[in-house]
Amino acid sequence: MKSPLIMILLGACFLVASFSFASEPLRHVRIENTNSHALARQLLRQGFDVLEGSITEGSFEIIASSGSYQNLIEAGYSPEILAVGRPFREIQAERQAESSVPIGYPDLDEIISQLTAARTNYPDICQLVDLTETYETPTTVEGRHLFALKISDNVLLDEDEPAFLMVSNHHAREIVTPVLALYAIDQLTQGYGLDPAITSMVNSNEIWIAPVWNPDGYSYVFNTDNMWRKNRRVFPDGIGVDQNRNYPQGWSNACSGNDDPSTDIFKGPSPASEAETQTMIAWSLDRQFAIVLDYHSAGREVLHGYSCWDHPFDDYYEERAIALSNVAGYGGDHRPPSADGEHYQWQFGKMGALAFLMETHTQFQPSYGSALSEAAMVWPGTRWLLQQPIPLKGHVTNASNGDPVEAIISCPGINFEHGETLASNSRFGRFNGFYPDGWYSFTFEAVDLEPYVSPSTYVSPSFPANLNVALTPSLSGIGETVNTGDGLSVVANSITGILHYEIAKPSQVRIQLYDVRGALMNTLVHEYQIAGQYEISWPRQNDQGMVMASGMYFFRISAGDAVRSGKVVLVK
Repeated sequence: MKSPLIMILLGACFLVASFSFASEPLRHVRIENTNSHALARQLLRQGFDVLEGSITEGSFEIIASSGSYQNLIEAGYSPEILAVGRPFREIQAERQAESSVPIGYPDLDEIISQLTAARTNYPDICQLVDLTETYETPTTVEGRHLFALKISDNVLLDEDEPAFLMVSNHHAREIVTPVLALYAIDQLTQGYGLDPAITSMVNSNEIWIAPVWNPDGYSYVFNTDNMWRKNRRVFPDGIGVDQNRNYPQGWSNACSGNDDPSTDIFKGPSPASEAETQTMIAWSLDRQFAIVLDYHSAGREVLHGYSCWDHPFDDYYEERAIALSNVAGYGGDHRPPSADGEHYQWQFGKMGALAFLMETHTQFQPSYGSALSEAAMVWPGTRWLLQQPIPLKGHVTNASNGDPVEAIISCPGINFEHGETLASNSRFGRFNGFYPDGWYSFTFEAVDLEPYVSPSTYVSPSFPANLNVALTPSLSGIGETVNTGDGLSVVANSITGILHYEIAKPSQVRIQLYDVRGALMNTLVHEYQIAGQYEISWPRQNDQGMVMASGMYFFRISAGDAVRSGKVVLVK
């Protein structure tokens, strides 16, 4: 075991790794150590790309840049080189030359062609959607668009049905995962009308499948370095962002990715900084996926929950993860994730989805035949998820005109510590919630409408609750006076776009603005102020400089011990 001084030097060396190393081939290395579990976790926290499934009692493996490889040597380790990165096309050509059936992994263009063929061959149930164009989000750094296939009866219609998402290849080198997604497409399209269960799944859901979520990285793996993990955004001291560390939920906590662009787990300069992440968020806010399955490799286990944080329903998610692992052929193997800021965490934290990450296979790039066998093995897990009942569902409407309402749905008595939210969508007023068996009361709140607290409702997958709520117009109108007292008075006016507040004594004042799902948009004020009257205008951009859409937002103002909150409408 290395001394603390060596470990400190190792961390310091790693942070100053030269940018020149970033473009050199990566190396797959093994480190032998009698305390391998503790050392692997320590190196992982420092930004090394430790392969989770490789950790044994006496050794573990790392994908290392030239810089990090040199840092390991300087710290006194003797990393054994197992392989050096090279174009996957070369590897595949060698495999095909040795095989009597020369077929292999599709490259990026071939995957798009397969999606196009599904749309052409099954036009009644398949639609190929250019997500970048649809949501007007930025292209990838190399100018590519992100695509998904929608599978549903009446596929060109926007139906009031639960939405299911399967996504793969957030990490570029995990090329086994698009094979699993393409296999699922084949099963759904070829089985429709023949297999009653598949027909029912397609008829009763909107199924969305995105086989490649890191197209720049996927192309780089095929053409340059088969060990590449991140996207291809260039920084002064490194290349690429780990797309599965870039999501806002948990991005800032102690278990998030690394701040150094030269590391393989660089989380990006800010939450949702990447075009790929922004597209996923825009797409998800629009479709409001009820169930999410995110394919990764390797490890053959299902990940659930947070790494650093607790969730009040941790036991429920763990139970569901074990069940999924069993059905997918992984024997119930499961674990919490190694980091926070991951895609599936944002889906269950901010969208209320039943969301999991599945580590598939034992290799990133097994033989193509082995990848197909894996796809067949895990397919029952997809079927199982698509057949899961939604324990809580319903619609929120405006009692005066029947229009759908986008409402925040909270559950008094349940302590969601990290801004976890549930909301109805603006398209149909539909909401989906996953709760453990029990009795719950729910509060529904929407702008310009009176809040509603439901009677105690029993929620269970065995007895799904259907809760339809009609909210009545608010008597107080759009200019809202938030309770006065404690020396703090607040008036929020959505028409003028101004918040007026008055404090009776000098206080430390903080004003923050949140979106309808509880994500912090802006810290408007955070300073010590003297007694008096103040006003502040609603901003047009969030703290990351992104334009804020028109719609409902919530504010929270604190002055000393006094706290007030309320809702406002941002109108452009």
